[in-house]
Amino acid sequence: MRRGLALSVSASLLKDSDMASTKTALPVKIRQVSIPTKAAYGAGQGLISVKNMLFHFFFLFYFSNVLGVSEGLVFIATMIALFVDAFSDPIMGQISDNYRNEKWGRRHKFMLWGIIPTAIALVLLFAPPTSLSANGLFLWMLFFLLVVRIGLTIYGVPYYSLGAELSTNYNERTNIVSVRELFNNTFNIFVFLIGFIIFLPDSPAFEDGMMNQAGYAPFVLTMTIIGVIGSLIAVFGTRHKVTDIRRYKGDDRNHWRETFRELKKAANIRPFIWLSGGYSLILILYGAGSSLSLYMGVYLWQLSQGAKTIVTLAPFLLLIPAVILASVLAAKMDKKPATLLFGAIYLLCNLIPFAAYLMGWLPPIGDSRLMWIIAAFNGLGFLGLTGVLVISNSMLADVADMMELRTGKRQEGLLYAAFSFAQKLTFAVGLAVASLTLMVLSFPKQLEPSQVAQDTIDGLATASLLTALIFGLASLFCFSRYQMTREEHTEIQRKLDIL
Repeated sequence: MRRGLALSVSASLLKDSDMASTKTALPVKIRQVSIPTKAAYGAGQGLISVKNMLFHFFFLFYFSNVLGVSEGLVFIATMIALFVDAFSDPIMGQISDNYRNEKWGRRHKFMLWGIIPTAIALVLLFAPPTSLSANGLFLWMLFFLLVVRIGLTIYGVPYYSLGAELSTNYNERTNIVSVRELFNNTFNIFVFLIGFIIFLPDSPAFEDGMMNQAGYAPFVLTMTIIGVIGSLIAVFGTRHKVTDIRRYKGDDRNHWRETFRELKKAANIRPFIWLSGGYSLILILYGAGSSLSLYMGVYLWQLSQGAKTIVTLAPFLLLIPAVILASVLAAKMDKKPATLLFGAIYLLCNLIPFAAYLMGWLPPIGDSRLMWIIAAFNGLGFLGLTGVLVISNSMLADVADMMELRTGKRQEGLLYAAFSFAQKLTFAVGLAVASLTLMVLSFPKQLEPSQVAQDTIDGLATASLLTALIFGLASLFCFSRYQMTREEHTEIQRKLDIL
Protein backbone atom coordinates (compact mmCIF):
# COMPACT_ATOMS: atom_id res chain seq x y z
CA MET A 1 0.00 0.00 0.00
CA ARG A 2 2.75 2.44 0.94
CA ARG A 3 4.67 1.58 -2.19
CA GLY A 4 1.60 2.23 -4.35
CA LEU A 5 1.01 5.55 -2.61
CA ALA A 6 4.61 6.63 -3.18
CA LEU A 7 4.38 5.73 -6.85
CA SER A 8 1.14 7.66 -7.28
CA VAL A 9 2.66 10.70 -5.55
CA SER A 10 5.73 10.52 -7.78
CA ALA A 11 3.50 10.33 -10.85
CA SER A 12 1.46 13.33 -9.72
CA LEU A 13 4.68 15.31 -9.35
CA LEU A 14 5.68 14.46 -12.90
CA LYS A 15 2.32 15.51 -14.35
CA ASP A 16 1.95 18.93 -15.85
CA SER A 17 0.84 21.40 -13.16
CA ASP A 18 -1.50 24.25 -13.95
CA MET A 19 -0.92 23.75 -17.66
CA ALA A 20 -2.34 26.28 -20.03
CA SER A 21 -1.88 26.54 -23.75
CA THR A 22 0.79 28.99 -24.75
CA LYS A 23 1.17 30.99 -27.89
CA THR A 24 3.93 33.10 -29.33
CA ALA A 25 4.40 35.34 -32.29
CA LEU A 26 6.10 32.36 -33.96
CA PRO A 27 4.22 29.33 -35.34
CA VAL A 28 5.07 26.88 -32.57
CA LYS A 29 3.23 23.97 -31.03
CA ILE A 30 1.61 24.18 -27.62
CA ARG A 31 4.38 23.22 -25.19
CA GLN A 32 3.22 20.73 -22.60
CA VAL A 33 5.98 18.65 -21.11
CA SER A 34 5.05 14.96 -20.88
CA ILE A 35 5.87 12.67 -17.98
CA PRO A 36 8.58 10.75 -19.93
CA THR A 37 10.21 14.00 -21.04
CA LYS A 38 10.27 15.39 -17.52
CA ALA A 39 11.74 12.13 -16.25
CA ALA A 40 14.36 12.06 -19.01
CA TYR A 41 15.34 15.64 -18.27
CA GLY A 42 15.56 14.90 -14.55
CA ALA A 43 17.82 11.89 -15.18
CA GLY A 44 20.28 14.27 -16.81
CA GLN A 45 21.18 15.55 -13.34
CA GLY A 46 23.04 12.26 -12.82
CA LEU A 47 26.60 13.20 -13.76
CA ILE A 48 26.29 16.61 -12.08
CA SER A 49 24.95 15.06 -8.87
CA VAL A 50 27.69 12.45 -8.72
CA LYS A 51 30.39 15.07 -9.24
CA ASN A 52 28.82 17.41 -6.68
CA MET A 53 28.60 14.74 -3.98
CA LEU A 54 32.14 13.54 -4.60
CA PHE A 55 33.49 17.09 -4.53
CA HIS A 56 31.41 18.44 -1.66
CA PHE A 57 31.69 15.50 0.70
CA PHE A 58 34.67 13.33 -0.27
CA PHE A 59 37.21 15.55 -2.07
CA LEU A 60 38.74 17.39 0.90
CA PHE A 61 38.63 14.35 3.19
CA TYR A 62 40.21 12.09 0.55
CA PHE A 63 43.05 14.35 -0.55
CA SER A 64 43.80 15.89 2.82
CA ASN A 65 43.00 13.27 5.43
CA VAL A 66 43.54 10.07 3.43
CA LEU A 67 46.37 11.05 1.06
CA GLY A 68 47.92 13.70 3.31
CA VAL A 69 47.86 16.69 0.93
CA SER A 70 47.89 19.95 2.88
CA GLU A 71 44.63 21.91 3.09
CA GLY A 72 46.49 24.90 1.64
CA LEU A 73 47.36 23.04 -1.57
CA VAL A 74 43.79 21.74 -1.89
CA PHE A 75 42.56 25.31 -1.47
CA ILE A 76 45.01 26.64 -4.12
CA ALA A 77 43.87 24.02 -6.63
CA THR A 78 40.19 24.87 -6.12
CA MET A 79 40.85 28.61 -6.40
CA ILE A 80 42.65 28.11 -9.72
CA ALA A 81 39.72 26.05 -10.96
CA LEU A 82 37.29 28.73 -9.77
CA PHE A 83 39.22 31.40 -11.68
CA VAL A 84 38.88 29.33 -14.86
CA ASP A 85 35.16 28.84 -14.18
CA ALA A 86 34.63 32.59 -13.84
CA PHE A 87 35.38 32.84 -17.56
CA SER A 88 34.34 29.45 -18.94
CA ASP A 89 30.80 29.38 -17.52
CA PRO A 90 29.48 32.67 -18.99
CA ILE A 91 31.34 32.06 -22.26
CA MET A 92 29.71 28.64 -22.54
CA GLY A 93 26.33 30.21 -21.83
CA GLN A 94 26.88 32.78 -24.55
CA ILE A 95 28.05 30.16 -27.06
CA SER A 96 25.04 27.95 -26.33
CA ASP A 97 22.57 30.85 -26.51
CA ASN A 98 23.84 31.79 -29.97
CA TYR A 99 24.26 28.30 -31.44
CA ARG A 100 21.76 27.22 -34.08
CA ASN A 101 21.13 23.65 -35.30
CA GLU A 102 17.88 22.28 -36.67
CA LYS A 103 18.46 18.75 -35.32
CA TRP A 104 20.17 19.51 -32.01
CA GLY A 105 18.85 22.94 -31.08
CA ARG A 106 20.96 25.21 -28.89
CA ARG A 107 21.76 22.83 -26.04
CA HIS A 108 21.86 19.12 -26.84
CA LYS A 109 25.05 18.85 -28.86
CA PHE A 110 27.08 20.58 -26.15
CA MET A 111 25.55 18.34 -23.50
CA LEU A 112 26.63 15.29 -25.48
CA TRP A 113 30.16 16.64 -25.99
CA GLY A 114 30.65 17.33 -22.30
CA ILE A 115 29.71 13.93 -20.85
CA ILE A 116 32.65 11.65 -21.69
CA PRO A 117 35.57 14.04 -20.91
CA THR A 118 33.97 14.85 -17.56
CA ALA A 119 33.49 11.19 -16.72
CA ILE A 120 37.05 10.14 -17.60
CA ALA A 121 38.62 13.02 -15.69
CA LEU A 122 36.42 12.41 -12.63
CA VAL A 123 37.50 8.76 -12.42
CA LEU A 124 41.19 9.60 -12.84
CA LEU A 125 41.02 12.41 -10.28
CA PHE A 126 40.30 9.89 -7.53
CA ALA A 127 42.81 7.31 -8.81
CA PRO A 128 46.27 8.96 -8.58
CA PRO A 129 49.31 6.67 -8.94
CA THR A 130 50.71 5.63 -5.58
CA SER A 131 54.23 6.57 -6.73
CA LEU A 132 53.50 10.30 -6.96
CA SER A 133 55.38 12.73 -4.72
CA ALA A 134 53.56 15.46 -2.81
CA ASN A 135 54.11 17.92 -5.69
CA GLY A 136 53.11 15.31 -8.25
CA LEU A 137 49.92 14.59 -6.33
CA PHE A 138 49.07 18.29 -6.31
CA LEU A 139 49.61 18.59 -10.08
CA TRP A 140 47.53 15.47 -10.71
CA MET A 141 44.73 16.87 -8.55
CA LEU A 142 44.88 20.28 -10.24
CA PHE A 143 44.93 18.98 -13.81
CA PHE A 144 42.00 16.59 -13.50
CA LEU A 145 40.07 19.04 -11.34
CA LEU A 146 40.29 21.57 -14.19
CA VAL A 147 39.24 19.00 -16.80
CA VAL A 148 36.24 17.95 -14.71
CA ARG A 149 35.15 21.55 -14.19
CA ILE A 150 35.50 22.52 -17.86
CA GLY A 151 33.79 19.33 -19.05
CA LEU A 152 30.93 19.91 -16.66
CA THR A 153 30.63 23.51 -17.88
CA ILE A 154 30.16 22.23 -21.44
CA TYR A 155 27.46 19.84 -20.25
CA GLY A 156 25.92 21.63 -17.28
CA VAL A 157 25.29 25.16 -18.54
CA PRO A 158 23.26 23.98 -21.59
CA TYR A 159 21.52 21.35 -19.43
CA TYR A 160 20.22 23.86 -16.89
CA SER A 161 19.32 26.31 -19.67
CA LEU A 162 17.26 23.59 -21.37
CA GLY A 163 15.13 23.26 -18.24
CA ALA A 164 14.08 26.90 -18.50
CA GLU A 165 13.11 26.46 -22.17
CA LEU A 166 10.87 23.42 -21.76
CA SER A 167 7.91 25.46 -20.48
CA THR A 168 6.75 29.06 -20.29
CA ASN A 169 4.17 28.33 -17.57
CA TYR A 170 4.87 30.04 -14.23
CA ASN A 171 3.94 27.04 -12.08
CA GLU A 172 5.11 24.29 -14.42
CA ARG A 173 8.63 25.71 -14.35
CA THR A 174 8.73 24.97 -10.63
CA ASN A 175 7.32 21.51 -11.33
CA ILE A 176 10.07 20.73 -13.86
CA VAL A 177 12.79 21.83 -11.45
CA SER A 178 11.10 19.75 -8.72
CA VAL A 179 11.40 16.66 -10.90
CA ARG A 180 15.05 17.46 -11.57
CA GLU A 181 15.65 17.88 -7.84
CA LEU A 182 13.90 14.56 -7.19
CA PHE A 183 16.42 12.85 -9.47
CA ASN A 184 19.27 14.95 -8.07
CA ASN A 185 18.71 13.78 -4.53
CA THR A 186 18.08 10.20 -5.59
CA PHE A 187 21.53 10.18 -7.20
CA ASN A 188 22.93 11.86 -4.07
CA ILE A 189 21.54 9.10 -1.86
CA PHE A 190 23.05 6.43 -4.11
CA VAL A 191 26.49 8.04 -3.77
CA PHE A 192 26.40 7.70 0.00
CA LEU A 193 24.79 4.27 0.15
CA ILE A 194 27.10 2.71 -2.41
CA GLY A 195 30.11 4.43 -0.87
CA PHE A 196 29.44 3.62 2.80
CA ILE A 197 27.99 0.12 2.39
CA ILE A 198 29.88 -1.38 -0.57
CA PHE A 199 33.23 0.36 -1.03
CA LEU A 200 34.07 2.09 2.27
CA PRO A 201 32.55 -0.07 5.02
CA ASP A 202 34.01 -0.38 8.51
CA SER A 203 36.52 -3.20 8.78
CA PRO A 204 39.06 -4.58 11.28
CA ALA A 205 41.80 -2.80 9.31
CA PHE A 206 40.26 0.67 9.80
CA GLU A 207 38.57 2.27 12.81
CA ASP A 208 36.52 4.18 10.21
CA GLY A 209 36.02 2.94 6.64
CA MET A 210 36.52 6.43 5.24
CA MET A 211 40.27 5.94 5.77
CA ASN A 212 40.39 3.06 3.25
CA GLN A 213 42.26 4.58 0.30
CA ALA A 214 41.83 1.52 -1.92
CA GLY A 215 38.04 1.83 -1.86
CA TYR A 216 37.80 5.25 -3.48
CA ALA A 217 38.75 4.47 -7.11
CA PRO A 218 36.19 1.68 -7.72
CA PHE A 219 33.59 3.70 -5.80
CA VAL A 220 34.05 6.74 -8.07
CA LEU A 221 34.12 4.58 -11.22
CA THR A 222 30.81 2.93 -10.31
CA MET A 223 29.05 6.20 -9.55
CA THR A 224 30.42 7.89 -12.67
CA ILE A 225 29.03 5.13 -14.91
CA ILE A 226 25.60 5.59 -13.29
CA GLY A 227 25.85 9.36 -13.81
CA VAL A 228 26.83 9.00 -17.47
CA ILE A 229 23.83 6.76 -18.17
CA GLY A 230 21.48 9.34 -16.66
CA SER A 231 23.01 12.18 -18.65
CA LEU A 232 22.75 10.26 -21.94
CA ILE A 233 19.07 9.58 -21.20
CA ALA A 234 18.56 13.36 -20.89
CA VAL A 235 20.28 14.12 -24.19
CA PHE A 236 18.30 11.65 -26.24
CA GLY A 237 15.11 11.68 -24.16
CA THR A 238 14.54 15.43 -24.59
CA ARG A 239 15.93 15.91 -28.09
CA HIS A 240 12.45 15.68 -29.62
CA LYS A 241 11.59 18.99 -27.89
CA VAL A 242 14.06 20.88 -30.09
CA THR A 243 11.40 21.57 -32.71
CA ASP A 244 9.06 23.04 -30.06
CA ILE A 245 11.61 25.40 -28.50
CA ARG A 246 11.73 28.10 -31.15
CA ARG A 247 11.29 31.48 -29.49
CA TYR A 248 15.00 32.23 -29.96
CA LYS A 249 15.05 31.63 -33.71
CA GLY A 250 14.50 35.24 -34.68
CA ASP A 251 17.14 36.57 -32.27
CA ASP A 252 20.25 38.36 -33.41
CA ARG A 253 23.38 36.38 -32.63
CA ASN A 254 26.30 37.61 -30.54
CA HIS A 255 29.90 36.44 -30.64
CA TRP A 256 31.28 34.76 -27.53
CA ARG A 257 33.69 37.69 -27.16
CA GLU A 258 30.66 39.82 -26.29
CA THR A 259 29.90 37.62 -23.25
CA PHE A 260 30.86 40.10 -20.57
CA ARG A 261 29.07 42.96 -22.29
CA GLU A 262 25.92 40.83 -22.14
CA LEU A 263 26.60 40.03 -18.48
CA LYS A 264 26.53 43.76 -17.76
CA LYS A 265 22.97 43.82 -19.06
CA ALA A 266 22.05 41.01 -16.68
CA ALA A 267 23.71 42.89 -13.82
CA ASN A 268 21.26 45.76 -14.41
CA ILE A 269 18.33 43.46 -13.63
CA ARG A 270 17.99 43.73 -9.86
CA PRO A 271 15.92 40.55 -9.33
CA PHE A 272 18.75 38.63 -11.01
CA ILE A 273 21.38 40.16 -8.70
CA TRP A 274 19.47 39.47 -5.47
CA LEU A 275 18.42 35.98 -6.61
CA SER A 276 21.99 35.06 -7.58
CA GLY A 277 23.28 36.43 -4.28
CA GLY A 278 20.83 34.47 -2.14
CA TYR A 279 21.37 31.30 -4.16
CA SER A 280 25.16 31.56 -3.99
CA LEU A 281 25.27 32.27 -0.25
CA ILE A 282 23.02 29.40 0.75
CA LEU A 283 25.05 27.07 -1.46
CA ILE A 284 28.27 28.28 0.16
CA LEU A 285 26.77 27.33 3.52
CA TYR A 286 25.90 23.94 2.06
CA GLY A 287 29.38 23.60 0.57
CA ALA A 288 31.16 24.39 3.84
CA GLY A 289 28.98 21.94 5.73
CA SER A 290 29.45 19.28 3.08
CA SER A 291 33.23 19.61 3.07
CA LEU A 292 33.30 19.16 6.85
CA SER A 293 30.51 16.59 7.07
CA LEU A 294 32.77 13.55 7.00
CA TYR A 295 34.94 15.15 9.67
CA MET A 296 31.76 15.65 11.70
CA GLY A 297 30.60 12.08 11.23
CA VAL A 298 34.01 10.59 11.98
CA TYR A 299 35.32 12.89 14.73
CA LEU A 300 32.45 14.96 16.24
CA TRP A 301 29.50 12.56 16.23
CA GLN A 302 31.74 9.46 15.88
CA LEU A 303 29.15 7.53 13.91
CA SER A 304 29.71 4.02 12.59
CA GLN A 305 29.33 3.44 8.86
CA GLY A 306 25.90 1.93 9.60
CA ALA A 307 24.88 5.04 11.55
CA LYS A 308 26.21 7.28 8.76
CA THR A 309 24.02 5.31 6.37
CA ILE A 310 20.92 5.94 8.52
CA VAL A 311 21.73 9.66 8.79
CA THR A 312 22.17 9.72 5.01
CA LEU A 313 18.86 7.94 4.45
CA ALA A 314 16.92 10.50 6.50
CA PRO A 315 16.73 13.01 3.61
CA PHE A 316 15.48 10.23 1.32
CA LEU A 317 12.40 9.83 3.51
CA LEU A 318 11.59 13.51 2.91
CA LEU A 319 12.61 13.58 -0.75
CA ILE A 320 9.15 13.30 -2.29
CA PRO A 321 7.52 15.60 0.32
CA ALA A 322 10.30 18.16 -0.27
CA VAL A 323 9.82 18.46 -4.01
CA ILE A 324 6.03 18.37 -3.75
CA LEU A 325 6.02 21.05 -1.04
CA ALA A 326 8.28 23.23 -3.17
CA SER A 327 5.79 23.13 -6.04
CA VAL A 328 2.70 23.49 -3.85
CA LEU A 329 3.94 26.32 -1.63
CA ALA A 330 5.40 28.25 -4.57
CA ALA A 331 1.97 28.09 -6.21
CA LYS A 332 0.04 28.94 -3.02
CA MET A 333 2.34 31.51 -1.37
CA ASP A 334 4.19 32.72 -4.48
CA LYS A 335 7.86 31.99 -5.01
CA LYS A 336 9.63 34.56 -2.85
CA PRO A 337 7.82 33.91 0.48
CA ALA A 338 8.10 30.15 -0.09
CA THR A 339 11.84 30.51 -0.64
CA LEU A 340 12.25 32.49 2.58
CA LEU A 341 10.31 29.85 4.52
CA PHE A 342 12.44 27.00 3.19
CA GLY A 343 15.63 29.00 3.75
CA ALA A 344 14.73 29.65 7.39
CA ILE A 345 14.15 25.91 7.93
CA TYR A 346 17.54 25.10 6.44
CA LEU A 347 19.30 27.71 8.58
CA LEU A 348 17.72 26.49 11.84
CA CYS A 349 18.65 22.89 11.07
CA ASN A 350 22.26 24.00 10.62
CA LEU A 351 22.27 25.94 13.90
CA ILE A 352 20.40 23.84 16.44
CA PRO A 353 22.47 20.60 16.50
CA PHE A 354 25.80 22.38 16.98
CA ALA A 355 24.40 24.83 19.54
CA ALA A 356 22.86 21.96 21.48
CA TYR A 357 26.15 20.03 21.35
CA LEU A 358 28.16 22.97 22.68
CA MET A 359 25.58 23.56 25.45
CA GLY A 360 25.76 19.91 26.48
CA TRP A 361 22.10 19.25 25.69
CA LEU A 362 22.63 16.27 23.38
CA PRO A 363 22.93 12.62 24.42
CA PRO A 364 26.53 11.41 24.87
CA ILE A 365 28.63 10.10 22.00
CA GLY A 366 27.73 6.46 21.31
CA ASP A 367 24.12 6.86 22.48
CA SER A 368 21.75 5.71 19.72
CA ARG A 369 19.48 8.70 20.42
CA LEU A 370 22.21 11.01 19.12
CA MET A 371 22.14 9.31 15.74
CA TRP A 372 18.37 9.77 15.45
CA ILE A 373 18.57 13.45 16.45
CA ILE A 374 21.25 14.15 13.85
CA ALA A 375 19.25 12.19 11.28
CA ALA A 376 16.11 14.24 12.02
CA PHE A 377 17.87 17.59 11.59
CA ASN A 378 19.66 16.30 8.49
CA GLY A 379 16.33 15.33 6.95
CA LEU A 380 14.53 18.58 7.82
CA GLY A 381 17.50 20.63 6.67
CA PHE A 382 17.46 18.76 3.39
CA LEU A 383 13.77 19.60 2.97
CA GLY A 384 14.55 23.29 3.46
CA LEU A 385 17.52 23.32 1.09
CA THR A 386 15.61 21.40 -1.58
CA GLY A 387 12.79 23.92 -1.46
CA VAL A 388 15.20 26.83 -1.88
CA LEU A 389 17.01 25.22 -4.81
CA VAL A 390 13.84 24.20 -6.65
CA ILE A 391 12.12 27.57 -6.39
CA SER A 392 15.30 29.59 -7.07
CA ASN A 393 15.84 27.82 -10.37
CA SER A 394 12.21 28.40 -11.27
CA MET A 395 12.60 32.10 -10.41
CA LEU A 396 15.61 32.36 -12.71
CA ALA A 397 13.48 31.16 -15.63
CA ASP A 398 11.11 34.06 -14.83
CA VAL A 399 14.07 36.45 -14.78
CA ALA A 400 14.98 35.19 -18.27
CA ASP A 401 11.58 36.46 -19.44
CA MET A 402 12.30 39.86 -17.89
CA MET A 403 15.67 39.98 -19.63
CA GLU A 404 14.06 39.09 -22.95
CA LEU A 405 11.60 41.95 -22.52
CA ARG A 406 14.48 44.38 -21.92
CA THR A 407 16.99 43.09 -24.49
CA GLY A 408 14.87 41.29 -27.09
CA LYS A 409 16.95 38.08 -26.75
CA ARG A 410 16.43 34.70 -25.10
CA GLN A 411 19.55 34.25 -22.96
CA GLU A 412 18.85 31.40 -20.57
CA GLY A 413 22.37 30.11 -21.11
CA LEU A 414 23.98 33.31 -19.91
CA LEU A 415 21.77 33.49 -16.82
CA TYR A 416 22.11 29.83 -15.90
CA ALA A 417 25.87 30.16 -16.33
CA ALA A 418 25.69 32.42 -13.29
CA PHE A 419 23.90 29.67 -11.36
CA SER A 420 26.36 27.08 -12.63
CA PHE A 421 29.20 29.27 -11.42
CA ALA A 422 27.40 29.67 -8.09
CA GLN A 423 27.36 25.90 -7.68
CA LYS A 424 31.10 25.75 -8.33
CA LEU A 425 31.59 28.73 -6.05
CA THR A 426 29.87 26.61 -3.43
CA PHE A 427 32.58 24.00 -3.67
CA ALA A 428 35.46 26.47 -3.82
CA VAL A 429 34.38 28.93 -1.12
CA GLY A 430 32.84 26.19 1.01
CA LEU A 431 36.07 24.24 0.74
CA ALA A 432 38.01 27.41 1.59
CA VAL A 433 35.93 27.88 4.75
CA ALA A 434 36.39 24.23 5.65
CA SER A 435 40.14 24.31 4.92
CA LEU A 436 40.56 27.50 6.96
CA THR A 437 38.68 25.87 9.84
CA LEU A 438 40.98 22.85 9.78
CA MET A 439 44.10 25.02 9.57
CA VAL A 440 43.00 27.32 12.44
CA LEU A 441 42.24 24.27 14.57
CA SER A 442 45.53 22.63 13.51
CA PHE A 443 43.42 19.56 12.84
CA PRO A 444 45.67 16.46 12.65
CA LYS A 445 45.79 14.31 9.52
CA GLN A 446 45.36 10.58 9.08
CA LEU A 447 44.38 9.92 12.72
CA GLU A 448 41.60 7.76 14.10
CA PRO A 449 38.85 9.53 16.16
CA SER A 450 40.23 8.39 19.52
CA GLN A 451 43.57 10.08 18.76
CA VAL A 452 42.18 13.64 18.31
CA ALA A 453 41.95 16.09 21.26
CA GLN A 454 38.43 16.99 22.46
CA ASP A 455 39.08 20.77 22.24
CA THR A 456 39.95 20.35 18.56
CA ILE A 457 36.76 18.38 17.93
CA ASP A 458 34.66 21.01 19.76
CA GLY A 459 36.19 23.63 17.48
CA LEU A 460 34.51 21.93 14.51
CA ALA A 461 31.10 22.51 16.11
CA THR A 462 31.86 26.17 16.90
CA ALA A 463 33.09 26.87 13.37
CA SER A 464 30.00 25.23 11.85
CA LEU A 465 27.71 27.32 14.05
CA LEU A 466 29.38 30.59 13.02
CA THR A 467 29.41 29.62 9.33
CA ALA A 468 25.67 28.92 9.41
CA LEU A 469 24.91 32.26 11.06
CA ILE A 470 26.98 34.31 8.61
CA PHE A 471 26.04 32.73 5.30
CA GLY A 472 22.50 31.67 6.24
CA LEU A 473 21.38 35.11 7.38
CA ALA A 474 23.09 36.81 4.43
CA SER A 475 21.28 34.48 2.03
CA LEU A 476 17.87 35.19 3.58
CA PHE A 477 18.54 38.93 3.32
CA CYS A 478 19.27 38.64 -0.41
CA PHE A 479 16.17 36.56 -1.08
CA SER A 480 14.09 39.12 0.84
CA ARG A 481 15.21 41.79 -1.66
CA TYR A 482 14.06 39.82 -4.73
CA GLN A 483 11.14 41.53 -6.43
CA MET A 484 8.92 39.74 -8.94
CA THR A 485 5.44 38.55 -8.15
CA ARG A 486 3.20 36.22 -10.13
CA GLU A 487 1.18 39.21 -11.36
CA GLU A 488 4.30 41.07 -12.52
CA HIS A 489 5.53 37.99 -14.36
CA THR A 490 2.16 37.54 -16.06
CA GLU A 491 2.37 41.12 -17.31
CA ILE A 492 5.89 40.50 -18.66
CA GLN A 493 4.71 37.43 -20.56
CA ARG A 494 1.71 39.37 -21.91
CA LYS A 495 4.09 42.00 -23.31
CA LEU A 496 6.22 39.24 -24.84
CA ASP A 497 3.07 37.80 -26.45
CA ILE A 498 3.67 34.45 -24.66
CA LEU A 499 0.20 34.39 -23.10
